[in-house]
Amino acid sequence: MSKRILIVDDDNTVREYLSTVLAENGYKTICAEDGKEGLFKAIEHKPDLIVLDVMMPNKSGIGTFKALKKDSRVKDIPVIMLTSIQQVIDDGKNTTSDNLTFEELKGPLLGKMEKLVEYFRDGGVARPERFVDKPIEPDEFLAVVESVFLDAA
Repeated sequence: MSKRILIVDDDNTVREYLSTVLAENGYKTICAEDGKEGLFKAIEHKPDLIVLDVMMPNKSGIGTFKALKKDSRVKDIPVIMLTSIQQVIDDGKNTTSDNLTFEELKGPLLGKMEKLVEYFRDGGVARPERFVDKPIEPDEFLAVVESVFLDAA
């Protein structure tokens, strides 16, 4: 029986891309377009792994992650979180704004990521099994997925 992976991302292109990559490698996928739907589908389908975007409307990835880890029905499902910080930083390099330099953009973004990592390091707080940065390379993503399953075995 193939493993089921729930993909929670507000970007339809990302959901389709990851679904295709995973399906081509023998995984079954379930998709949700926001955290609220993702939490519902996690409880309903009990996937073997959840891939969760950090930044989403309605219910953020962090809020969804907290809700997942508080619910006894799904708290043990491993989670990979997707981030876009490198993409945002790269986009900032190409921004031609008189008011915002790349360094001014980079500092606050890295600060937010550091706070995110600290939040998960905080004593007693569950943390995702892995973080994957967008844009996602298929071979690297599959390697992370497989390593999470190996760690869980």
